[in-house]
Amino acid sequence: MKRKLITTLIILLIAITIVAIVFIIDRNTNVIIQRDANKNFIFVGNDYDDSEEITIYKSYIDFIKKYKVSDIEKNSFDKYDYVLIKIMYDSCGEEEITPIDYKIENNELTVEVQYKDTCGGPCPLVNKNYVLKIDKGTKINNIKFDYKNINPEKCHDDPYVTKKPIIYLYPEEETNVIVKLGNPDKLTTSYPKYKDSWNVTAYPNGTLIDNNTNRELYGLYWEGTDNGAKQNNEGFVVKGEDTIQFLEEKLSILGLNDKEAEEFIVYWLPILEKNNYNYIRFSTIEEINSYMPLDVTPNPDTTIRILMNYKPLTHKIKVKEQKLTKQERKGFTLVEWGGSKIK
Repeated sequence: MKRKLITTLIILLIAITIVAIVFIIDRNTNVIIQRDANKNFIFVGNDYDDSEEITIYKSYIDFIKKYKVSDIEKNSFDKYDYVLIKIMYDSCGEEEITPIDYKIENNELTVEVQYKDTCGGPCPLVNKNYVLKIDKGTKINNIKFDYKNINPEKCHDDPYVTKKPIIYLYPEEETNVIVKLGNPDKLTTSYPKYKDSWNVTAYPNGTLIDNNTNRELYGLYWEGTDNGAKQNNEGFVVKGEDTIQFLEEKLSILGLNDKEAEEFIVYWLPILEKNNYNYIRFSTIEEINSYMPLDVTPNPDTTIRILMNYKPLTHKIKVKEQKLTKQERKGFTLVEWGGSKIK
């Protein structure tokens, strides 16, 4: 009898430990993280649906009308809802698309997806659809994806680098400026050659004097390794022949003046306009700062950093239009622009 009781207690302790490992609830940040989340993603099929609507199945009847899946029991809807996860991928260039983890924070669902880049494509985009089990009544207002490529091979002819970031400086008066790149190990080239920092004298018209060589410059140039940008359900789809109009409009919103916009367009136009369509997304300032932080002394009053990521497309697809915030220039202004091809 005593041995049975001890065995029962051990089993109970193991069960409690498993539950504690699987679910971690942070009450301070209201984040629910599923550590063994892949077991809660249930595959329900592929389609080409480009709808942006978030679908949550709250009853077995509604779910079974759409999907004939035997992995979900009818009574599970008493405790759980199932949110539809549509993972967009290139049907020729990507495979082994698998959701492996997720988190819910402030009604936003972020899904971590791993995939294997096979170096094919571009081809029509396909949705690989899953449903994810979530607690009953959980609200989801937005779904984001964090993609991880599990193929380490660089098998593309095109180098996937962050191309031609160039930095302009416009102080209100002649100023000695020191610019430091936060991740210099990611540099593939630079001019003037980057060594710990750039030290220049900057003038209000944008002219720079390299304090080490006394050479006159108009910008500080660098290129870096792949910034990890990925096609998702947000951005723009632009016909190749409409590239000029698109860039003129968007670069103005993002804060470039006419001269800077001209240099951007002259560089990227031959690359973009030859494609039938291009998927384009501009990295957020948080994404840019994470990839390559800038440390500038004195600190600019206005910092404008633009990183355009693009992927050639054979045909038009539907994505949610990216919202861009109007940038105003005040005081000492730093401007940087560059771009990268998405794998």
